[in-house]
Amino acid sequence: MRKDIIYLTFIPMLIIALSGCSSIHQGPHGGHTVSWYLHHQKKMSQEVSWCKNSVDRNNLESCKNAKTASGKALEFNAKKALHDVGKELS
Repeated sequence: MRKDIIYLTFIPMLIIALSGCSSIHQGPHGGHTVSWYLHHQKKMSQEVSWCKNSVDRNNLESCKNAKTASGKALEFNAKKALHDVGKELS
């Protein structure tokens, strides 16, 4: 009876502990949203570089999110630069 209680508590605890090692956190900064990458652009660049090292990584959610964030950051910076140039020309 005592062994059953140990197994019934130990096994679920082990599963919960190992769930933190799941593949959702692949990459140096994996498992984050597009918004997170936009707020952490240095880490976003590291993630995009990591993703480019292997074609198989392109399908990972973290790679997709980092690449989307990178595109949005470039678009924002381009718009800001055009706005600043427009101000200087006025």
